[in-house]
Amino acid sequence: MLSMNIWLAIALILTVVSMYMFIIEIFSVAFKLTGLATSKIKLQVASLFTGTGFTTAESELIVNDDKRRKIALACIYVGHIFSVAIMGLVINVIFSIVQAVKAWTAPDFTSWYFIVLYISTTLFLIMLFLKIPPINKRFQKLLERIAINSSKHNRKTNIITVLDMYGKHAIAEVVLNVLPPFAVDTPLFEMGINKKYSINILSIKRGKRLIDVSKDTMFKKGDTLIIFGLINDIRDAFVNSLDPKHIVVVEHTNEINLVNNYGANALVEVHVEEVPKELEGVAMKDAHLTDKYSISVGVIKRGDEYLFPDKDTVIEKGDTLSLFGPFKNIKLLFRNEDKQD
Repeated sequence: MLSMNIWLAIALILTVVSMYMFIIEIFSVAFKLTGLATSKIKLQVASLFTGTGFTTAESELIVNDDKRRKIALACIYVGHIFSVAIMGLVINVIFSIVQAVKAWTAPDFTSWYFIVLYISTTLFLIMLFLKIPPINKRFQKLLERIAINSSKHNRKTNIITVLDMYGKHAIAEVVLNVLPPFAVDTPLFEMGINKKYSINILSIKRGKRLIDVSKDTMFKKGDTLIIFGLINDIRDAFVNSLDPKHIVVVEHTNEINLVNNYGANALVEVHVEEVPKELEGVAMKDAHLTDKYSISVGVIKRGDEYLFPDKDTVIEKGDTLSLFGPFKNIKLLFRNEDKQD
């Protein structure tokens, strides 16, 4: 049996350990993207990777989900490969140490063995640095963004992350990459998600702001929702409801925001990206918005100016309108619903 140079053996061990830590991070992110609670991930991944077994109660979260079972299987296979590699390297290191003691010579620190050792040590120190909690959190966020951006599927669905479990119920975070059909230009009180899915919206993060949740709140693409309910119900509402057969695709849609609700009528702000066909080039006196839709136009913001519309005012692309009237009529007019199937 040929002995491996001791320095090369040490370098390879450091490389394998660094890869081990990096792959655990990758599998942790993979489980997180399936909605597994962050607090439960690292133990499960380490247990699967080392083949030491994992707790029965928490294992149900993995074995009862098809995607997680596939990730767990891949984790086990990779773990076995690393176990064999590490055992082989340890045996070679022990053998190399024995040989080095018998025939010790001054090491040549410029040899390629040491170049490999320097690189391996650097990788190992980087991985240790990435284990520092604040750094690790940023590192995992980076891996998540890479995973999401590299997956066409994830860009077409919503990402659910379980933050904590309370028996069969969970507090989950949902990133809205796609608005479910029931949420398009619809305020919370009209969605009926509490009755249909038995889930509660606890808070909404929009950009860097936290939005107060009220009956008039409307979801926007890019929102992050904090939700309480059964995880299967949350998945049904925000993932399974996105079946392509049921998704309503609206091009050049106008942004509609419910400001306040007053019984049958509502105060609504509409940012016009596409002027409805029946209003193109039509003055207010000829639009008959009050007669046809019971809608009144209060103020128009055009650029930096605020206009109080008169009989000759024409709605233009880019205008922001303050409207008062039945919310369903405003949606009917400005969502161009005649274009939807």
